[in-house]
Amino acid sequence: MAMTYTELQTNVKDITEMTFTDAQLSMFTKQVEQRIYGIIKDLPILRTTFSETFTASSGKVLPADCLYVHSVTQQSSGDTVNRKALVSKDLDFLLEAYPLATQTTTTSDPEVKYYALNSSSTTDESASRMVLTLAPKWATSVTIQVDYQYQPRSIVDTDGTEEQPWLGTNYDTALLNGVLVEAAKFMKAEPDMVQMYEQQFVLGLQQLQNTVDVRLKSDSYRPQKQMPKPIPMPQPTPEQQGQ
Repeated sequence: MAMTYTELQTNVKDITEMTFTDAQLSMFTKQVEQRIYGIIKDLPILRTTFSETFTASSGKVLPADCLYVHSVTQQSSGDTVNRKALVSKDLDFLLEAYPLATQTTTTSDPEVKYYALNSSSTTDESASRMVLTLAPKWATSVTIQVDYQYQPRSIVDTDGTEEQPWLGTNYDTALLNGVLVEAAKFMKAEPDMVQMYEQQFVLGLQQLQNTVDVRLKSDSYRPQKQMPKPIPMPQPTPEQQGQ
């Protein structure tokens, strides 16, 4: 069942029987989203591509929502589209092995072999600080496609007219219980109450982990036989054990 941010706010207030400010609920929600995306690695639904034409001597600043790069491929020109995967290297290797600004070539479709990630010197906090550098650097331009994991839009930053983020649409249980954990900690609730929310949060994460490890990585011909690793359940605190 999909849950909008307005519904999430209402549910948290009703369950806890507390009133929170908009800023507090926004903080709780964004913290939980970061926590979920940090635990559930490489969520396929959060992968996207970035295709650009690179000139000879310049790198390309990656999109601002890029968290990390999965792969970089070169797209050949001509009627037949072929892609060649580039090898990731350290920037120092590229500078040492290919010190020239451009390499001499007689082909109109030069072959790029390596890529490296460098940091941008921009002072714009909203811009990306990741720069993609290629080698060898040819005098002509090449078309490069980057497959990367992106920073999803928070459910906090949506309204009723926009498409809801994937997490709120498909796994609102994990999101709701995660926000309840943060709210309970903020209220300094009893430890057993915090643990109950934590356990429900972990169960919601386990459902999401199962989707990522099994259902999104298998098909009818190549089923995924390996079961997902269980997420550790929060253990009782010493105070709870003494009760």
